[in-house]
Amino acid sequence: MFRILISLSFLFVAAELSAENREGDIRKIASLPTWSQLLHYESGYFHKARSSISQADWFYSPDGASHPESELIATIAAFTSDPEAQCRFPARAIFLKKHLQTLPAVDCPAFQDFIDAINPDSISLIYASGYLGNPASMYGHLFLKFNQSQTSELLDNTYNFGARYPDDVDPFSYIINGIFGGYQGYYANQKYHHQTLTYNESELRDLWEYELTLSYDDVVFVLAHLWEMQHSSMTYYFFKQNCAYQLAKLLELVVGQILVAGNKVWVMPYDVIMQINRIEPALVRNVYYHPSRQEALYQKYSQLTAEEKQWLNDAINMDTTPDVVLANVDEPTAKRVIDTAYDYYAYLAKKNNGLSEQQAVQRDKLLNLRFKLPAGKSQFSPTISAPPHEAQNTALLQTSIVHNTATNNSGLALRFRANYYDLLTVNTARIPFSELSTFDLQLMYDLEQRKMYLREFTALKVVNLNATQTGLPGDGGYAWKVAVGVREQQLEQTGNVSLYADGFIGKSVALGNDAAIYGALSASLTGKNNEGGNLSVGPEIGGVISITPEYALALTARHQRYVNDTRLSRTTFELEQRFSSNKQYDIRSRLHYNKAWEISVSLSLYY
Repeated sequence: MFRILISLSFLFVAAELSAENREGDIRKIASLPTWSQLLHYESGYFHKARSSISQADWFYSPDGASHPESELIATIAAFTSDPEAQCRFPARAIFLKKHLQTLPAVDCPAFQDFIDAINPDSISLIYASGYLGNPASMYGHLFLKFNQSQTSELLDNTYNFGARYPDDVDPFSYIINGIFGGYQGYYANQKYHHQTLTYNESELRDLWEYELTLSYDDVVFVLAHLWEMQHSSMTYYFFKQNCAYQLAKLLELVVGQILVAGNKVWVMPYDVIMQINRIEPALVRNVYYHPSRQEALYQKYSQLTAEEKQWLNDAINMDTTPDVVLANVDEPTAKRVIDTAYDYYAYLAKKNNGLSEQQAVQRDKLLNLRFKLPAGKSQFSPTISAPPHEAQNTALLQTSIVHNTATNNSGLALRFRANYYDLLTVNTARIPFSELSTFDLQLMYDLEQRKMYLREFTALKVVNLNATQTGLPGDGGYAWKVAVGVREQQLEQTGNVSLYADGFIGKSVALGNDAAIYGALSASLTGKNNEGGNLSVGPEIGGVISITPEYALALTARHQRYVNDTRLSRTTFELEQRFSSNKQYDIRSRLHYNKAWEISVSLSLYY
């Protein structure tokens, strides 16, 4: 019966619009970007635009999934014949009232209670830095926070888009399904304290908050669409229709600008931040930094004097009594040492899933001593950290002039890296002393032989030096590397590529905020080439240092012996330098040894 009423209203509204033309051209309204965004129409490579939402109750028109005009007329008919239908789709109702102004008035108490409970003053886009412990989190994450001034920030509401998957899914299935659309994605509402617990505390990730200048009406419009989406889902794709893509599309409803970079077929959280800064910087009112528990420790520790650092080391020594160690220390200094120790133990508790019994006892001794001191905060200066949008862009195009001493030939190398960054990239708001590269393709054109050949294709390369910045017991972790792909195995025989897998495990130490060195046991597994397949193992040392913002260098030296023929070994060496800290480009030089020497100079463009 309801469908019949909808159809009759459909005909009545269409006739009225056609006859009187009082509400404007229906086709013009249906072609507005906002209407397509509300229905989540997506253009495909091989088909016309259709909605990415497949649930039948999302549409009023039988062909609404692919015909925005039909869905618009059917929606108007539904809202007219049954005014309470507007409460199911309040964002559509707001849009139609703005352009038609003929819909019947209706009260929506549940939706109004929803708005009143969130009570937003403004909205923030929050970027969580990458987390190398989970493939889905390596590239960072985005979520929205609805700010209200009358309560604690921790009670603010947040909205997050993510995939739902079984708790017991194995890593391989998780990655494959995430890449090829095996999961459905949903918006989820949580309090901000849950996000800080997950990111700042548990995963030790920094949060960057971009407070936006949207009006109250715009914020309500965004919330109205989230209300519409609370029971609807869309297919989740790790590299495209992910958290960054869906939140960008959500904000496009009110920003009026395209927030998904048009020069890439993938979408990364960082790219959305960069796009806002690039096309609409006035959209950002303020940028706030929320450091992780680990970074909070590092910020305090870096401000301690050498004497205070020694007192801290003595105070956390489980063979000492803090009261005795700090007996002759003045009050401000004692507060600085104890508060740094508290952050240290809080960091260890998260990193190691709890403290040992002795550590807990020593922490409690320090807390008891802190309670004996007069009330008041310890004196630390606020640390200013560069925000994510000041880093270099994530995609790389590079051209190099290369000379090989074994062949005495020169060539032009062409390189494309889809994302994300390497050890020498301007690493603002990313994991210190780390690298995350995917789809890194290098081709060589030999100027002497006038031919092009493949040098290397790295599907994935992850390096995390996990450098300790304090030297305190338990700080830092194992330095490690994983890389897989195809590449040349030696420089004296160019163009001879084979499958490879590289890795190392070791320890590193930070020399201040701008340098780290490491030592590790490395291994390389090589597929069949002119030497046959082999496994080689041996020591590796290396490091990275930023001498100035415009100049940084990284070096690696490795000596491995073949497991399948211990008479054979190989030694490799690499020194690379970066010049310039521009977000769009830099110049690099590289010295590489692998049975021959190779020298190159490169121009790198980032977009």
